[in-house]
Amino acid sequence: MSDKEYKNRITVKEEEIDLVKLFSLIGNVFTDFFNFLGKIIKGIFHYLILFLIFIRQHILKLVIAIVLGAIVGTFVDKLSAKKYSYDMIIQPNYNSIDQIFELQEYYNTLIMNADTLALAKEFKISKSAAAKLYSFSLTPHESEKEQILAFNAFLQKTDSLVHKHFTFQDFKGFGTSKYDSEFYIYRVESYSYKLTSLEEPVIADIEKNKYLQRRKRIQLQNLKLDSIATVESIVELDSLRSLYKKVTLLEVENQKSTTSTSTYIDFSKDDTQNNNDIKFFEVSKSLKNDLIEIELQKETSENIVNVITSFSPTGKNRYSFYSSKAFQISILFGGLVLIITLLIAINNYLIQYRKA
Repeated sequence: MSDKEYKNRITVKEEEIDLVKLFSLIGNVFTDFFNFLGKIIKGIFHYLILFLIFIRQHILKLVIAIVLGAIVGTFVDKLSAKKYSYDMIIQPNYNSIDQIFELQEYYNTLIMNADTLALAKEFKISKSAAAKLYSFSLTPHESEKEQILAFNAFLQKTDSLVHKHFTFQDFKGFGTSKYDSEFYIYRVESYSYKLTSLEEPVIADIEKNKYLQRRKRIQLQNLKLDSIATVESIVELDSLRSLYKKVTLLEVENQKSTTSTSTYIDFSKDDTQNNNDIKFFEVSKSLKNDLIEIELQKETSENIVNVITSFSPTGKNRYSFYSSKAFQISILFGGLVLIITLLIAINNYLIQYRKA
């Protein structure tokens, strides 16, 4: 055997030994990891069993506390006056949402101060009905369709680089400001099952604002001028189109008379005419679409606040099992008994540990 072959065999054996050591180390790492994971699971299971044993030892106390809490809560629910809600969906215009929020806070302040006289005068209702008012609230009303439209409007105002890293789910999760929604739910809560509609006084209070009235007047005037200008543009375009057709027909007639003895026909002018007709049609269609959009804006801009749905004549009871006092007090009593029992058990354990 040559020295070269002998050295090669030694090298191969060393590589085999290194691989064995490597796989052994990897195996030890996985073994340690799974042993550690197993200890954690065993520890969690052990403490879970201890907790279940503790619950079993004191289950009677917990059941008595929960039942007693449910009885007390049911009694409280019977004595408590039920609240009813009245909803109105509105569409604020001219950035009137700030004014609406301010008036809503003003109404809530009157309710907190129990100023039934001012409330009765404000809403033209009796003092007894005013005394039953509980709260006023305003929340954005956004459907999936409205969120998609808002996202599209957001994309049009932002850079294309933002579009790659900001999806609809990101936009939906981020949410919009309470001042940015198109529609809102205006909710009135009262202890009265039937309440005189507050729609007229609420809307009248908002529309009394002189700044909003001025903005409305200017907006409607601008829309009116835009509508007149667009109609005039459509009329002028139709006249121009009609004149162009007449000129084109005269040119064709002249061309026919001058080329009657020739076999050559020029198609270039026909192509130009077709292109011009298409352009006229596109401009006319665009102007008509603009006019439709202006008319739609005029329709939705007639009022400072558009009422989509009015208050219902009877209130809705928002009562649910989880919001009931029976559920809440039973959970409270059960939680208190559980905490007290745990503290007693910990105290006994510390006493035994100290003696040991």
